[in-house]
Amino acid sequence: MHGRSWKHASPEALARVRAMLIRRGAIQDRELSNPHELWRVRIERVVFTAYTSGTLYCSGGNLPEMSFLYASISNLLGAP
Repeated sequence: MHGRSWKHASPEALARVRAMLIRRGAIQDRELSNPHELWRVRIERVVFTAYTSGTLYCSGGNLPEMSFLYASISNLLGAP
């Protein structure tokens, strides 16, 4: 599945997304290389990165649950 981004999310909504991803097995990166990153988590080779601008970006990948994760994130962020 292709990468995807969501924009204009509040810090609270991004925190809810991070918690959901961690419950689904994501591992949080300990060090961030970009000063504009809030957090970064990985599920296998798929990377989810949240930025201080309110953007959440997913690198995309071949996880069987990608469609479900994208729908869950959109639901948490109130995006279509």
